[in-house]
Amino acid sequence: MLELSVAAREHFEHPRNAGALEPSEPDMVEARVGEPVSGDVLQLHLRIDGQGIIVAVRFKAYGCGWLIACGSLLTECLEGRTLAEAGHFRHRELVEKLDVPPAKLHCAVLAETALKAALRAFVAKSTPATLPNPIP
Repeated sequence: MLELSVAAREHFEHPRNAGALEPSEPDMVEARVGEPVSGDVLQLHLRIDGQGIIVAVRFKAYGCGWLIACGSLLTECLEGRTLAEAGHFRHRELVEKLDVPPAKLHCAVLAETALKAALRAFVAKSTPATLPNPIP
């Protein structure tokens, strides 16, 4: 395993918002994504209020310390953001704050992919079946 940066080690040793939200709640969506080459898996749960604000975030990760650190920091970055702000999130934010090395870039990309999947799940859940999907 590549040596974790100071920030990544802090998130790895003391992950924020690890776990799951109650799946039966109507304002909760989840996404689970995996990276076939490394075998890493990241599950992301979002609770979104009526104003489109992410009020709670949880994650579960199966993978290396870098993936756990990326999942942990992602949850901190998302809580309190609007859906529009979350839609503009890019993995570069994780790379810069955690000093992710090129060999572990896939961990940050996987975190962004989980977020995008969760946002698509929210749109699908919120959009009546008779309306076209607004996400291309």
